[in-house]
Amino acid sequence: MAKPVLPLKEAPATGEVALLRLLEARGQEVVPTWVVDLEAEFYRLANLPERITALFQGVFGVRIDEERLLVAAEEARRAVRESYLLPERAEAFLEALKGRGPFLLRYAGEAEGERASTPQEALFALKRLWARRFEVEAILERFPALLPPFTPVLVQEVAGEVAEDPFLSLDLSRALGREVVAYAWAGKLVRVESPHGG
Repeated sequence: MAKPVLPLKEAPATGEVALLRLLEARGQEVVPTWVVDLEAEFYRLANLPERITALFQGVFGVRIDEERLLVAAEEARRAVRESYLLPERAEAFLEALKGRGPFLLRYAGEAEGERASTPQEALFALKRLWARRFEVEAILERFPALLPPFTPVLVQEVAGEVAEDPFLSLDLSRALGREVVAYAWAGKLVRVESPHGG
């Protein structure tokens, strides 16, 4: 089984992870970043696909039963929050982040995330991030798919607010030969995205 928590430079290079790795390899300073790919295993071992599918029975018919949708969404979030990670996965997560922090946890390719001060708090933040996939707006956005796409989570050592850096955006756009928007903290790259989103 592959390691569930990898430093950026060792993580599979797809999507935003690939872009961050490329820029780091070219000399751009990136905040310390770990890539967590545990969500699919977590769902499988906690039997969440079946449990969540059962919760949403009768919600989506000819019309959406809004009352049942609200109840099912809350129950789905609770199911995610209250299910357990394998102890060895939790230990590997804590060990990888030992002595580090504070952190920003976010899905690769997304801006919004959860904050945590310590590795232990980051473990709780990871579950909160996963549970967010069952907020009503998120469910309706991906409908008719009920389960979320399993996207790696980036755990980044960031102590303050992440802001768009127009000068860095210009430098990186020139280096990549295409327009990108860079977001940084303390002069280090945190996130890079297309100006058209994603």
